[in-house]
Amino acid sequence: MPDAKFQGTDGVRGLAADEDHPQAAGLDGRTAFLEHGILTPRFVEHYVFEAGAWLLERASEQLISPTAVVLAWDPRDAAGEFTAACVNGLLRAGAHALSLGVMPTPAAAAYLAGVGGAGAVVLTASHNPAEQNGVKILLAPDSAKPLPDEDEALSARVRASEWSTVEQTPESGRGVEAAAEARAFYVDYATRLPNCWLRAGDLARWSLVVDPAAGAWSGLAAQVLEELTPLSVREVNALGEGRVNENGGVVALEGRRIVEGADAGFIDGHAGARALFEAGRARREDLKKGDGLAAACVLDADGDRGYALVYNPFRDALHVLDGDDALVLQARFLERENELPEDGVAALTIESDSGAAAALNEVGLRVVFTPVGDKWILNEARRFGDRFALGGEESGHTVAPGLLLNAVGEGRRIAVGDGLKSFLNTCAAVRSLFEEANPEDAYAAIAAPFPRGFKRSYYAYHVERSRFAPGTEAWEAIGAKLMECAESVFSGAATPRFAPLEDDAGVMYLALEDEAGGPLGAVYVRNSGTESRTGVVLRGPAGWEEKLCAVGDEVLREILRRMKDDDAPGARAEVYLLEALKDREMDARAVDAHLDSDAETRFGAPTQASGIRKEVLRGGLTREEAGVFSITPLGEWYLEQKR
Repeated sequence: MPDAKFQGTDGVRGLAADEDHPQAAGLDGRTAFLEHGILTPRFVEHYVFEAGAWLLERASEQLISPTAVVLAWDPRDAAGEFTAACVNGLLRAGAHALSLGVMPTPAAAAYLAGVGGAGAVVLTASHNPAEQNGVKILLAPDSAKPLPDEDEALSARVRASEWSTVEQTPESGRGVEAAAEARAFYVDYATRLPNCWLRAGDLARWSLVVDPAAGAWSGLAAQVLEELTPLSVREVNALGEGRVNENGGVVALEGRRIVEGADAGFIDGHAGARALFEAGRARREDLKKGDGLAAACVLDADGDRGYALVYNPFRDALHVLDGDDALVLQARFLERENELPEDGVAALTIESDSGAAAALNEVGLRVVFTPVGDKWILNEARRFGDRFALGGEESGHTVAPGLLLNAVGEGRRIAVGDGLKSFLNTCAAVRSLFEEANPEDAYAAIAAPFPRGFKRSYYAYHVERSRFAPGTEAWEAIGAKLMECAESVFSGAATPRFAPLEDDAGVMYLALEDEAGGPLGAVYVRNSGTESRTGVVLRGPAGWEEKLCAVGDEVLREILRRMKDDDAPGARAEVYLLEALKDREMDARAVDAHLDSDAETRFGAPTQASGIRKEVLRGGLTREEAGVFSITPLGEWYLEQKR
C-alpha cells in the first residue's frame, strides 16, 4: 500500500458491502478496497475521518465558517450504515458537520460556497449502479474537486493512519441539520439571473417532466421547475420508486440521438421517456402550431449529470440532447444575446465530439481540451476566470458559471457541474429557436445542433500500462507510428500536431487542425485508469472515417506489439481462443465452453470466459455476425506476432 492512490476520476467508488463480505473479511478496509474494489462502512469512516481533518487543516481563516464541512448523500444507502460512517468520520475529525441529508451534489456545492465552509463530503457513486457507493470531496472556497496532487495528499493521510486510531478518536465535532436552509438557498440561486437564463413567462406553455433517477434531485428539481411556472411539471422515477439509476435516468440514454415512438421496449423501461411521450402526445396538435413545448430533464443519482429530451410532434419522437448538444445550443444562445465574454473560452474533455468543438469555435470561443472528468472543466473555469464561458462533457456534465450571494452578502462567482441548471439553460436556448424559425424547422435544429463527427475507440486488453509513459520505449515508438500515419493519411486535409494535455501528461494527444489552427479532429492514446487496457480514440468529421480508422489500426498494432503482457492469464486466454477460431467459427456458447475448459491450469489463473469473449470482440481481434464468432485480419496478424 505504500504508493496506493484511492481516488479514481472523481473520489472513491466501489461495491458497497459489509465487513464480513468474503472479499473483505479479515482485511483492513483499505486493502479490501484497493485489491477487490469493496467499499465497507469502516473504510468510508476511515477515509472521511482523514478527509475531514485534511479539509479543516487546509481551510483559510478568511472563510466564513472554516470549521464547517457540508455533508450530503444520495439515497442509495437505505440502511444508513455508510451515512452513519460519514457522520462519525467528520465528528471524530472535529468538524462542524452541516448535514443536508439527501441532496444533489450541485446543491451541496452551491451551499458550501454560500456558507463559506472548509469543504464538502458527498456520499454517492453518482451514475454507477445502485449496488455501489462512494465518496466525493469538494474543496473551499469555490467547490472545486481535488486534482491529482490533492488526491495524493489525501491518499497519503489515509495510508499513514490506522483504523485503530480512527475508532479511538472521540467525537469532538457537532452535527447541525441544514437541509431546509440548503434547499431554500439552492432554489433561490437556481432561479435568478444570471444563473437561470429564462425570462418570466418563457415556460408558460411548456409541459415538463423530470426524471431524477430515483436519486437526490427527487422533489427538489420539480420544486425548482415549478418556480418557473410552466404549464405542468410531472416527476417520475422519484425517491422510493425503485433503485437509483434504474428504470430511467441519464445512463440509459447514453449513445442515443433519438427515441422513436415505435421503440416500445425502451420507452416502457424508461420512466422519463414514457412520461414525456404521454405529455407530448396529449398536446401534439398544439405543439405542431408552436404552442409551447414538451421536454424532460433526465438526471443521475447525485444530479451533476443531465440530458434534455424534447418531444417532436412532427415525428412522434424524442430528441436526446447530450452534454455536447447542450453546450453548443447554450453557446449560440449566449452569442445571440451578446453575452459571450470577450476572448471567451470553452472547455471540452477529449471525449467530446469533434463537431461540438468546431461549432463552439464558430461562435468565437477558443476551445481548450482537458482530460476526462468534470474536475478538469472546473479547473479551466478557475484558470480562465471571467473569460470562461462554459464547458462540459458529452456524458452530461455541463458547467456554466453562476453568481451567488454568500452568508455575509458578498457576491461570489461559482462554476459547478449541475444537471438541472444545464437543463434550464438548454430550455432558454431551445425556446429562442422558435423565435427565429417555424416550428418544424426549429425541431429540425434541435435534432441536429451541429454536424456530428465520427467517433471510434480501439482497445488493447491485458497490457502492461506502465510501459506507456512519457519517455519509455513504447511511448516513443507509438508516438512515431501515430505521427507517421497521420502525416501520410491526412496530407492536405489537416495538420497533425502533438498537443500534450497540460493536466495529464500520460495522454498522447495528436490534434488535427485546419490552416488557422482550428480544431478538426484528434487521435489520442491513453491508459485506462482502472483496467489493464490501453485505448486509441479517434475523433473527426464524419467523412474522415476511413482515414481515422487507417491510423487507429496501425497505432493499435504498435500497442499490441509493444505493450501486451503475454504472461497475463487473460492474454493467454485470448491467444488460446484465437488459435481455435483460426480454423473454424464458433457461437458464444462454444467460445465460452472452449475458454472454460481447464482454464486455471491452461492460463495459470481462473478467467471469466464471457469477459474474454467481449474483450477480443471490442479489441477487433474477432468479429460477430448473427451470433457466430470468427477471427479478423487483425486477430490473424496478432497470432503471427505471438509465434
